[in-house]
Amino acid sequence: MLKAVHLAHAHDGELLFTGFDLGLSPGDRVGVVGPNGAGKTTLLRILAGQLSPREGSVITAPGTRVAYVPQQLGADSGQSAGEFLYAGLGELAVVLAGMHHLEQQLAAGADVLAAYGEVQERWDALRGWTAEARVAQAAERLGLAHLGLERPVGSLSGGEQARLLLARALLDDPGVLLLDEPTNHLDAEGAAWLTQWLAGYPGAVLAVSHDRALLDTALTRIVELDGIHDTVQDYPGGGYSAYRREKARRWQRLLLDYEAQEKDRVRWEADIERTKAQARQVETTVRSGVEAPHLRRIAKKVAAKAKARERRLRRQMQSLRWVEQPRTRPPLTLAFPADEDGAGQVVAVAGDRRVRRGDRILITGRNGSGKTTLLRRLAAGAGEPVAVLPQTDEGLRTAVTVLDYFRSQVPVYAEDAERLLAAHQFDAEQWGASLRSLSAGELRRLLLAVMVNSPARVLLLDEPTNYLDFDALDTLEAALRAYRGTLVVVTHDRYFAAAIGTGITWHVDDAPGGRGLTA
Repeated sequence: MLKAVHLAHAHDGELLFTGFDLGLSPGDRVGVVGPNGAGKTTLLRILAGQLSPREGSVITAPGTRVAYVPQQLGADSGQSAGEFLYAGLGELAVVLAGMHHLEQQLAAGADVLAAYGEVQERWDALRGWTAEARVAQAAERLGLAHLGLERPVGSLSGGEQARLLLARALLDDPGVLLLDEPTNHLDAEGAAWLTQWLAGYPGAVLAVSHDRALLDTALTRIVELDGIHDTVQDYPGGGYSAYRREKARRWQRLLLDYEAQEKDRVRWEADIERTKAQARQVETTVRSGVEAPHLRRIAKKVAAKAKARERRLRRQMQSLRWVEQPRTRPPLTLAFPADEDGAGQVVAVAGDRRVRRGDRILITGRNGSGKTTLLRRLAAGAGEPVAVLPQTDEGLRTAVTVLDYFRSQVPVYAEDAERLLAAHQFDAEQWGASLRSLSAGELRRLLLAVMVNSPARVLLLDEPTNYLDFDALDTLEAALRAYRGTLVVVTHDRYFAAAIGTGITWHVDDAPGGRGLTA
């Protein structure tokens, strides 16, 4: 259906990956993982035909429909939500538009009845009568039923736009689905539905994701762009859990091989040094005045043999395939300042809800139920500074540099800001980069860096796992487990919720018959 042949690509002169080969057939379920900025989205765009690779090619089988669902919608086209969704019906969308145009002409008295009949035949063949139900079903499953189809796409939130993209892609039943972080803006119910739907999908799926439940349940092979090596690492035969086990096994094997190799290297180099010393000693003896011709000949032969052995040993060392020293990325550091004074004191209020110092609260609910609104109300009703991690990057994609933004939020000297940013995996080359140039995950790390270094002791986190890679997730989970302050978190990631531990759960329900906010 889709085949990648020897793909290579670079960004700003830095090689992201090379020699990447992949074949997708019906039923394949492939997850793409790796740190932020490693090139995962770039790879998807190349496979979707939106970006040309530096080397290699992408081959799509004749008749194969490929749907690419990016993390975020591009420029606003001025369409309504309904128009945007109906465009996902593929050929049927074209037929529907043609019928509508011909109906207008018929109403104006034009002689287009024959043309209308031909279009209607095609409408019948494509089961056009199902279009409205298919659109409504897709909107319902992805938490968009509350939106009026007449709503302009540009008026929707970033999360709503992301779900709209996914709903449109699923409408056309493509043969190959290329998904970029598909569960980021889904609630727990929507993520569970998508996971189940993908597991039974007859086509091929390739998904960039950090969602461990999705990777474990719906996908059966993992490829990793690790941000260190330019070759893609392949982990067939399992999802997230199998990938982590196999990665740990390979790492341990690599360490053992490298240690054994270094012992061999020391032994070979010592052998070479002994041989060189032998040759030098013999040559010194000859130069010191050995007069017997036969002894001089013997000494020269011994020296020549020693030099030949040295050259042979060096050639053998050069011909060996040496194991590269294992490398890791600089660790991300997160440590939220503790605040255990005044336990039980009310620190934030939203209606009849109270957040007390030391509370660890999990907020659940469907998309559109008001979870984000509740967080905003808590922030507005706080009696002290709070640190808020928003769900999306709306309003942050500006020309402001990383360093300037950090210092605007954390009042420190430039050299201190640089040191703090380095601890959050931002190197000197990125300090002057604009916010709009960062990947979604990099921007997420920047916001976390601001939170960690802010004076606030009340943390309000809205889907904090969105866009973070596994290493960052592990670090964030450990930091929040150790945090001794006030925490309110909205998350659909059940792995994350279980890992950090929360003692209180608030469920938000705005459905008909719902009871609003329940504990």
